Amino acid sequence: MSDNKDNAPKPKQEGQGNGGSGDASNNPQNRRRRGGRNRNNRNKPKEGESSDGRKPSSDQPQAKRNTGEKREGGNKEGGNREGGNRNKNRGRGRNRNRNQNKGPVKEVKAAPVSEATQAELATQADLYDVDFNQKQPEVTHHEPVLEKPVVGITCGDLNGIGMEIIIKTLEDLAILDFCTPVVFASSKLASYHRNALNKRDFNFFICDSVEDIRQGKNNLINVWDDNVELSLGTPTDVSGSYALKSIDAAIEAAKAGHIQAIVTAPINKHNIAEAVEGFSGHTGHLASAFENDVLMILASESLRVATVTGHVPVSTVASSLTEEAVVKAISILTTSLKRDFGLIKPSIAVLGLNPHAGEQGTIGSEEAEIIKPAIEKAQSKSAIVKGPFPADGFFGQGFDRKFDAVLGMYHDQVLVPFKALAMGTGTNFTAGLSTVRTSPDHGTAMHLAGKGSASEHSFRASLFAAIDIVHKRSVYDEMTSNPLKKQKDKR
Repeated sequence: MSDNKDNAPKPKQEGQGNGGSGDASNNPQNRRRRGGRNRNNRNKPKEGESSDGRKPSSDQPQAKRNTGEKREGGNKEGGNREGGNRNKNRGRGRNRNRNQNKGPVKEVKAAPVSEATQAELATQADLYDVDFNQKQPEVTHHEPVLEKPVVGITCGDLNGIGMEIIIKTLEDLAILDFCTPVVFASSKLASYHRNALNKRDFNFFICDSVEDIRQGKNNLINVWDDNVELSLGTPTDVSGSYALKSIDAAIEAAKAGHIQAIVTAPINKHNIAEAVEGFSGHTGHLASAFENDVLMILASESLRVATVTGHVPVSTVASSLTEEAVVKAISILTTSLKRDFGLIKPSIAVLGLNPHAGEQGTIGSEEAEIIKPAIEKAQSKSAIVKGPFPADGFFGQGFDRKFDAVLGMYHDQVLVPFKALAMGTGTNFTAGLSTVRTSPDHGTAMHLAGKGSASEHSFRASLFAAIDIVHKRSVYDEMTSNPLKKQKDKR
């Protein structure tokens, strides 16, 4: 044992020791308290102390305290504490690599933009450069006093809601102030539906032929006398075939000049197509009967849409699309907007076929090869035609409200947004037809047949649209019939 007092063992203080029962440092609660992210910091020696917590003797040189260590070392065993912490934290933080050698900075330049791309960008800029705040005005003139038109009405599928919406519309006697309605069906069918709807107070004026039609009456022409089996809510072969008899009777009356418009109630295309080969709907059947090039237009107070291809499978849309077809559709639409809707210089937006209008040929070539050339050929002083617009964002961005009409390439491209925006208030109109033809924007609704809950709003809108178009067409034809003679009369 040494006589040096510094080397004599010191008595243990309370809370210190090597793990005895009285050792507070070995207490589980204190062990947990020492845990956590900063547990090593608590054991770091204070300034002026060695790693074992003892102060160095005053006679020991300061330089000798960190024996075996470099002053700037900073490793785990000791060393310069300030330098050690700096090195220890060097790898932490978002700027840890800022002092590394990154190498020379490169100057990266883009390749020159091709003339084709520049032309495409200029076209896109011009596409949206339209004075959207000024829609083309309607024809302003003093309309002459017009006679009430005679409007033929087809009954639709016998087992659907056709007769229900007809009766609900015509029981408002104010209709008789605007037109003379004529339903092509049978008195037996009308009675059956009146009883099913409990509308026994409503009556038709029964006619045997068009010569018996009377103004101020809700007329019904007996197209057949057969006792047809009815099963409301179920489309059958007879309900379809007799619906076609109603359509053909109205067509013959229009050709003979007895009626000025046809309003068609909904039909089931399938049960008619089983009996008539190639039947695809009202539009195609009427076009064939009148031998006209037609275009289907869906119209409401705030939106008009048309489609180049009609009721064809989606798989055949691209092959059915030709430059000639697009030019013809734009031409029919322009004429109809002027003649049937009273617009002096209509504006038409043409949609592309492919997503993003082809993305400069990346997704499809129809826009560049078919639609753009058709738009260029269709340009005239009588209309503003713009396109092709990408269809996906066109309606969502509100561009449909900036044009007088929108021309899509296929059925659902424009009918889906139309029915989302104007379902129940829209009208299906056949442009280009010799006679005026409208229909509601919905189908037979077999699930509602006979329940009395079907809405007649779209059918009523179709009836008033037919009356309005008859008047506008009459005025337009009168104004443009002999312009040279009118100029002479003014002198």
